[in-house]
Amino acid sequence: MHRFSSRKGFTLIELMIVIAIIAILAAILVPNFIRARAQGQVTSCKSNLKNIGTACEMYATDNGGRYPMNLDILKQNGTADQPYLKAIPKCPSEGTSTPYTKSYERSSNPDVYTVYCSGSNHKAAGCEPNYPKFTATQGLIENQLADPDRGKTKG
Repeated sequence: MHRFSSRKGFTLIELMIVIAIIAILAAILVPNFIRARAQGQVTSCKSNLKNIGTACEMYATDNGGRYPMNLDILKQNGTADQPYLKAIPKCPSEGTSTPYTKSYERSSNPDVYTVYCSGSNHKAAGCEPNYPKFTATQGLIENQLADPDRGKTKG
């Protein structure tokens, strides 16, 4: 006669198989979630740059076609008669600093400016350093290949 054990449960092999399946699924899904988060930050950064570009255009319209000397002029506590921006937006991947203020460049030609996300903030999303970028003449430039000024030296 056979006696069956009244214990019920999972064997070690069954538990190891379940854990292996969960680990494989996590290895597939986690990079996708990280990539999606990084892409969301790039999208937010592009929106910030477009908003700064719009504020610069409004400023230029009110000031004889001249763009601001720096982005602080656009803020409510700047020297502008009216606020063009409540605050200078921050890059979501940068944290607490404001990279846009240090990356705003206005050339000696008052009709040209460039503002970009400085550094390698969006490397996880596949962006080159100092991109995305917004210029007065081209608008939003997402990468070096789309940048008509790539390879040119400043000066």
